[in-house]
Amino acid sequence: MTGSRRDLFRAALRVASVPLAAALPRNLSLAATLVRPPYLQKLRRDRATILWTTLERGAGVVLYSTDQIDWQSVAARMREMSPAETRQRATQFHYQADLPGLAPNTEYFYRVLVDGEDVSPGEELRFRTAAGGPCSFLVFGDSGQTNPERTRLAQLMNRERPALVLHTGDIAYFQGSFEQFQNEYFQPYAPLMRRAPFFPAPGNHDYETQNAAPYLALHALPSDGVPAEDRGRYYSFDWGNVHFIALDSNLPLSRAAERTGPMLEWLEGDLRRARQFWKVAYFHHPPFASGPNENDALSILARRHLVPILEKYGAQLVFNGHEHSYQQTKPLRGGEIVEPGTGTVYITSGGGGGQLYSVFPRTHIAFAESAHHFIRAEVQGPRMTLRVFRLDGQEIDTVNLAPLPLLTAEGVVNAASFSTAVAPGSLVSLFGRNLAPEDTSASGTPLPKDMGGITVRVNTQRLPLLFVSPHQINAQLTYDSTGPVTAQVTTPNGTFQQSFTIAETAPALFPEAALVHATGALVTAEAPAEAGETILIYLTGLGRVNGEVTAGERAPSSPLLTVRAAVEVQIGTQSVRPLFAGLAPGFVGLYQINVTLPTGLGRGTHLLRVVAGGVTSNVVSLVVL
Repeated sequence: MTGSRRDLFRAALRVASVPLAAALPRNLSLAATLVRPPYLQKLRRDRATILWTTLERGAGVVLYSTDQIDWQSVAARMREMSPAETRQRATQFHYQADLPGLAPNTEYFYRVLVDGEDVSPGEELRFRTAAGGPCSFLVFGDSGQTNPERTRLAQLMNRERPALVLHTGDIAYFQGSFEQFQNEYFQPYAPLMRRAPFFPAPGNHDYETQNAAPYLALHALPSDGVPAEDRGRYYSFDWGNVHFIALDSNLPLSRAAERTGPMLEWLEGDLRRARQFWKVAYFHHPPFASGPNENDALSILARRHLVPILEKYGAQLVFNGHEHSYQQTKPLRGGEIVEPGTGTVYITSGGGGGQLYSVFPRTHIAFAESAHHFIRAEVQGPRMTLRVFRLDGQEIDTVNLAPLPLLTAEGVVNAASFSTAVAPGSLVSLFGRNLAPEDTSASGTPLPKDMGGITVRVNTQRLPLLFVSPHQINAQLTYDSTGPVTAQVTTPNGTFQQSFTIAETAPALFPEAALVHATGALVTAEAPAEAGETILIYLTGLGRVNGEVTAGERAPSSPLLTVRAAVEVQIGTQSVRPLFAGLAPGFVGLYQINVTLPTGLGRGTHLLRVVAGGVTSNVVSLVVL
């Protein structure tokens, strides 16, 4: 294609009113010979990565569009891969294009060009970005061997329409070389790879060539927060209300077990920060599968080092490979069988095409079959269904997961101080696991008493709810309950009860927003208070009020509702009587104190606390000019 024709071609792309594929002439000669056709990686809500490999060097570009009319373009980075690196006869050119600023839950069409020419003419390439709500994904492993079984499974999976695909390792038998990755991975799954991102974990065979060098070179995997030396080997990402954690049970696990590698530390920090309802981990070596590899050294290390961390942070599901079979454990905690919905289920999916292994009977195995298979997982809010399909397309197992709610030991705590002291009318927080399937905030008043199937009862009364999430519920106590009570949290998956006590008063200041100027601005070091100024103090837990108000409704501005308990404000060693102490008008469950600062209050930082009914609050800092 000459320079003028190429310019004309590019101009046509910008103004085309018909799909690009239809605009391409049938006899267009390709400037680049594909080694690996375009495939998706790192697909998220707002971004995607597209990779491909050719035998010719050129300028790589990806065009993408939601309507096949208005196309945007992104230039690709290109890396030369020499025969010395790949052990292939010819030099290869590997391209990566990162598409930024995408819209969530949106279908995009894309084309891949090298030197202005389409490398996949006539093919409709498309993907859909991640979103909240239901999703499905596939799981398989130990697939890297050319045989009729692998071919048939690939055909079945290529017909699926998953959001994403997980691979549990041993992608390319037997040495994990560039050639084997091409023949055993990129070739058979190409139709699926171009529309759904694969998120793999490396197996032991993938490490046979230079500690997984081909695996790392041919993938572009999430790297946020991963130590630089291990990027690509393990990672995590979110999709909808699922937090996925891909671990490397090969060299990184061995090093971490010897305290010379960071993976275990990274894993704990990652799980501590995770906020999704589901926590799904996957790695190659199974800690609880039966078969000829059940006592492999790396499986033992996984049992000793990975399982305690995963279970500590409430991972409900773990996928593995290595054993060439399908296995489902009963719910486990610390290696012991527990009640459904209270432990972790371990699924071995190692029947992707390799020679099958025997499965030995074990008490912790709920179901097992030595069969080639793949898994389709369907996520519906707080419930997940796994369907396992063998070569003939028949379903051999169904696993229904519905994790039960669990509150932390503290149970119901004050929303301002997170102490266990609460009073009538208080804003309270409940922390735990497996609560709401996603974050939801109340949109108005009166506050709802049911949010997506989440309810909280104290004795017989349902509490108004401000916010629910997988790990936290914020609610308001009624104004008429005191003494020992029982909270019952109900979710779509079950209920959980916990006892606590409601005191007459339990004052608690909001640390970051307790002190406010009369103008509404926060009192800070940059905007300090002045002696003699009247400031507002916001808190919760002052207890009963004089007048009628219903929990979950805004406090009236006329008449103002004052609290029954005696209230004083302590500033340093001075005690001040407030001008007003009662419900903050226009707010739900929020109390307000108006106090004039003593005229003799010196400059600097003073400790401020509130005493209500003889009970002292937490302390905040008051900065005075």
